[in-house]
Amino acid sequence: MPQVTRTTNDIIINSLYLIGELGVGETPDAFMLTTGLELINELLDKFSSDGIYVPFLTTLSFNFVEGQGTYSISDMITNPNISGDRIIDLVFANFSIGDSIVYPLRIVNKATYYNNVRLSTLQARPGIIFLDKQDDRSFITVYPAPDQPYPATIQVKSMINELDAYEDIIEIPPYYYGFMKYALARKFMAYYPSGNWPQTNEDEYQDYYSNLKNANETDLTIRSSAILTIKQPFYWQSILAYF
Repeated sequence: MPQVTRTTNDIIINSLYLIGELGVGETPDAFMLTTGLELINELLDKFSSDGIYVPFLTTLSFNFVEGQGTYSISDMITNPNISGDRIIDLVFANFSIGDSIVYPLRIVNKATYYNNVRLSTLQARPGIIFLDKQDDRSFITVYPAPDQPYPATIQVKSMINELDAYEDIIEIPPYYYGFMKYALARKFMAYYPSGNWPQTNEDEYQDYYSNLKNANETDLTIRSSAILTIKQPFYWQSILAYF
C-alpha cells in the first residue's frame, strides 16, 4: 500500500477540523496557514525544552578522519564535523573497506562505553559507536578511533528543529503526527475561542504528551568491567568483546 504524502499544511488543516473551525472540503485562509505554521514551530521549541523531540528517519554518509573518534552533528553551530539535524537515536551504523566489505558498528549507550576499559590512544577498525545528545548538537563517538578515513554510513532518527510551509513530513512517525495534530488544535483554541475542545480531546492530548515524555527509560543495566573478568592476554579485540 503506497504511503500518503503529508505536509505541514495537512497538520494545520486537520487541527482546524478537530476544533470545528473548518468543515470537510473547506479551504483554510491565509491567516490560518500562516498562524498554524508559526504555532507548529513554537510547539517544536516548547517540546524540545521539555525533552520531547519529534523525529524523522534519515541516513548520513561521511568519511571517518584518521585518529578522530568523536564527531559533532548540528545545523545550529558553525563548522560541525557533519552538517545535519541533531540526532535523537541511532538505528544502524557501518563503514566500508573498498567496494565490497562492510563492517557493522555495535551501538552502545554512554554508560556501557564509559564503564568499560579503553585504551585512549588506540587506532584500529572501529567496533562500537554511541550517541551523546546536547542542546545544540549531537556527538557520535566510535571506538577504537579509526586508523584510516573509512567511508561511513549511519541511519538515524533526527530531531526536527523547524518546519516550513508545505514541507513534506512523510518520515514523521504516525504517532508523532497525531500528537502534533492535537497539540496544534489545542493551541488554535486561543485564536478561535468558539472552537470545540471537549474533555475527551484534552485527555487524548495529555495521553500523547505523557507517553512521549516518559518514552526514554533510564538504562540501569550493570555490566562487569573487562579488566575484572578477562582471562587472556589484553589485546584491543578483547576489550571490544566486553562492550
